[in-house]
Amino acid sequence: MTVTRRELIRRGGIAGAGALLSGLLASCGDDDGGGGGSSSGEPIKIGVIADLSGPFTTYGTSLNRCAELAVKEINDAGGIMGRPIELLVEDIQTDVAVTVDKATKLVQSDNVDLVMGPIGSDANDAATKVVVENNRKLLFYTETYEGGKCFDTYFSFGAVPAQQIRPFIPFLQDEFGPRVLLFGADYVWPQRSFEIAKPIIQENGGEVVSELYLPLVAEDFSELVQALRNTQPDYVFVLYPAVWGAALKAIDDAGLSGQFGIGNIFVGDPDLPAVAELAQEMYTTLPYFTVADAPKADEFLGNFQAEFGENEIPSGGEGPPAYNAVYLYKQAVEEAESTEPDAVAEAMVGQTFNGPTGPVEMTPSHHLKQTINLVQVEGDGYKLIDSFADQDPEQDCNL
Repeated sequence: MTVTRRELIRRGGIAGAGALLSGLLASCGDDDGGGGGSSSGEPIKIGVIADLSGPFTTYGTSLNRCAELAVKEINDAGGIMGRPIELLVEDIQTDVAVTVDKATKLVQSDNVDLVMGPIGSDANDAATKVVVENNRKLLFYTETYEGGKCFDTYFSFGAVPAQQIRPFIPFLQDEFGPRVLLFGADYVWPQRSFEIAKPIIQENGGEVVSELYLPLVAEDFSELVQALRNTQPDYVFVLYPAVWGAALKAIDDAGLSGQFGIGNIFVGDPDLPAVAELAQEMYTTLPYFTVADAPKADEFLGNFQAEFGENEIPSGGEGPPAYNAVYLYKQAVEEAESTEPDAVAEAMVGQTFNGPTGPVEMTPSHHLKQTINLVQVEGDGYKLIDSFADQDPEQDCNL
């Protein structure tokens, strides 16, 4: 509450000013205690920029729903330091320009305390510029991504390539052989991930026989089919998320199905039904699957389905990480006794939480140490093959 000198005079001169100041001092006890500048009953605002339409709808919807679930649970338990969380959700339509507009609205017009999202790496870059660099607000990115972002108020909760690829490549090579074709969509996440994968492949005695990129939503896969015929890889390592089912159909139509192994780091439970018939025995690594063995996994899934429908399943790359992120934020705000971005950022480091993906810990690099699960397609579902606990993000951020 701001009171001008003119207002003090209007309310009764010196005596009135003294009474008013006494009231102001008493009201300070209702402040959040650390410079957040909000009274105890005022909502803490979390903005979500999610792909609720466009090619990444499945992932954006999962991110949003898991954030909603965590917020509901926390609010039902009394909120954060007695304050409810208000969730403000914006659909960015898998469009970078829309991402900029919506992120700007959330931080400048809605004055949110935290922004969560988006999905794509290009949208992540744009959101980071708006939220973190230009407005110095907190941005929580919950999607798997290529790594490398280092900012004081930026935090990553999804998996980064070293966590998924380092234990995965040796497994694929033992299973199928050393010769690999790298196939990805033509944007930064696949490109950067393959750059991280190549030395790991080489260290384990493997050989990259071809590296191919196609547009995010390609209609012609003849180049992929020709590369497979020409190089005859032992396995294909795939980072082609938007229309992977169409690529699999082109492979099958060409009579190449079953002639090589397949590994990827993006096909979660909701994506599987659309590709399962053509993806038998395919391997995937992500933080969460419904068959994962984390102590809280079943409880989380039950709560999720009670909220959104008995057949609904969250995607494993960004959904449960978003759920974890909200709880970790709660803990950090309570430790900092503030919603002020720098105070929360300082308190975030070292926070731990045992959620649907198992134990997680926020490292000094602002990337999460976590468990990565390895599964294989069997029939119309996944079976758990292995879990790799406490995978270090291997990020060199000196913050």
